[in-house]
Amino acid sequence: MDVLEDTFFQQLATVCSESRHAFDSHVGMSQLRRQLLILLSELGEMSHAALQHHLAIDGATITRLVKQFESEGVLSRRLDPQDNRYTLVSLTGSGQQTVAALSTAHRLFQTRLLADISKEEQETALRVLQHVRANIRTLQGKQP
Repeated sequence: MDVLEDTFFQQLATVCSESRHAFDSHVGMSQLRRQLLILLSELGEMSHAALQHHLAIDGATITRLVKQFESEGVLSRRLDPQDNRYTLVSLTGSGQQTVAALSTAHRLFQTRLLADISKEEQETALRVLQHVRANIRTLQGKQP
């Protein structure tokens, strides 16, 4: 692999990592905590097991996050009326406001990240990334 290819992939990985960490700091919340809230916002009330499956994390982490959010008034829990072995989790009104604020903050953050980058440059970068993804699918034996 030549230096340009190495640099391209190093920069791509670095930009992804730095932007994620910068957004975490910007909103004061980890990516995992945001993912949990957004998942509940998109899919509605869910069991701990469903959250664990969708987020691909262990049950203890789900329980800890849910308890933290519940103490903050962002989530509520109740027993599943169909099967009281399960606990259902949903956003509270405050949780819905938090998700809306995160969405607004994300749009503003993206705008700031792309400041002084022309639409043409953004479109070129997008085409390159789409092409890389197509190449990945080809390498994996999948259709683009």
